[in-house]
Amino acid sequence: MPKIPDLVRMLDEGEIGIPVFQREFVWSDIQVRDLAESIYRDYPIGLLIFYKVPKELKSGNESYWVLDGQQRLLSFVLIMKGQVQAIVGGGEKTKRLDIWFDPVNERFELRRPSKGENWVKLSEILQIRRRAELESFLRERGFGPNEQDNISTLWRVFREDYNVPVHELSEDVDLDDLGNIFVRINFSGTRVRGADVYSTMIAIAHREIVRELRDFCAGLSIAVDYGILIRTFVAFLTDGKVKLANRVFDQAKRLEEILKKREKELTNVTKEVKDCTSRSIEILRKYGVNKLSAESVIPVMAYYLHKRGTLSPEEEEGLFKWFILASFFRRYSASAETRLDEDLETIRNGGNYRDLIENIRRKEGDLKERIIAYIDEEEHDPLLLYALLKQSNAKDLLSGEPITQANSTLHHIFPRKHLAEQGYAELIDDIGNLTLITHRSNLELSDELPENYLQRVPLDILKAHYIPGDRELWRLEKAEEFIKARKEKLKEAVEQFLFDI
Repeated sequence: MPKIPDLVRMLDEGEIGIPVFQREFVWSDIQVRDLAESIYRDYPIGLLIFYKVPKELKSGNESYWVLDGQQRLLSFVLIMKGQVQAIVGGGEKTKRLDIWFDPVNERFELRRPSKGENWVKLSEILQIRRRAELESFLRERGFGPNEQDNISTLWRVFREDYNVPVHELSEDVDLDDLGNIFVRINFSGTRVRGADVYSTMIAIAHREIVRELRDFCAGLSIAVDYGILIRTFVAFLTDGKVKLANRVFDQAKRLEEILKKREKELTNVTKEVKDCTSRSIEILRKYGVNKLSAESVIPVMAYYLHKRGTLSPEEEEGLFKWFILASFFRRYSASAETRLDEDLETIRNGGNYRDLIENIRRKEGDLKERIIAYIDEEEHDPLLLYALLKQSNAKDLLSGEPITQANSTLHHIFPRKHLAEQGYAELIDDIGNLTLITHRSNLELSDELPENYLQRVPLDILKAHYIPGDRELWRLEKAEEFIKARKEKLKEAVEQFLFDI
């Protein structure tokens, strides 16, 4: 069984490779810290499974692929060196982490020690290669005998004593079996996790497609999870389905069959996925959107463009309204693949954005009524507010710049401080007291009262922000009446936003 430093060296030198069908590095800092403590206390940490890579699949110095245990393997590097190169958020990044050891109480901490706490950083200790160097380090730092013993034990456990159990799969295992083994190891006993299973099956047979989609995903101007691109690819590959079966193994088998059947078309499918995804993001950016509250809208928008081609301005606007409604009602927050299949089928059968909105209506009821009731509940949704301001072509209150998601922030028309002092704390975050302005203007206005600063705003800009024109309502003592009047204007805006839907 290999030691931890051996595994870290093999990973650093490329002898152990992480295949493209593996997930991103997703462990939290707490999980890494807990792994370090488990090793120190000689607890079992589970079996690593490596696949001896056949010659024809090797890349560079590669001898093994890690089939199970990627999170633990990368965590070994983090513990030993304080940083690791890993796929995080769709692209390769340097993940850094400092874990500290309290040699008096034998605790592992993520926080830096305060003054007077004589702790050691794991990466600093574990990079010491020789025992004599360690002893010299401990003497120079002034640790007491008991502290020296505990730190020496820590060093010895990680560098010399701890054996990591590894099972090696023969290079004679073919790729189809390897894919099935990976799925069984990682997903056995779970409900469908489509994107992970699909990514695995695609990568086993067509590694270049997964690399291409990952690179494309990392370069998008709006952050989109790589798993969403996999769902989009599957939707295009199957002509409108992302849920291929109810059980994991059935999903894998079904996709494997489709990949083999359409093997000659995969390059074109990948190209079309990238093209339609880029066009979807262009439409959203045209409406000032620079972040997604529900990334699962992307497979639907991309497939919509794939099936319908070039969109008219009216249809682009309609698709934007669908995006707002799907996000507001959290269309894909539960049973995501079932809902995606429903919407993809609508598109495949020739449906347009109105039909997609009808799918939401069937689930949520009267959409106008629901949103108006939401406004009455004194809550706020920044995306809904943004959509209503975008509809009226709202500009910044002070600079007159067009409002976008990228340049704006929530602004309290009546400042928090003054409302709290007047006993109106419950009105602070009421949607009737909120609008969007640029970060710079928000800082400039600070705690200034609306009765002062609204006088400097042109009437057309006030109207676009649905701010009542009655100056009496701008006074602090009239805040409750102002918010009530503005909410009525917001309700009228909702009626206009959905008037033809």
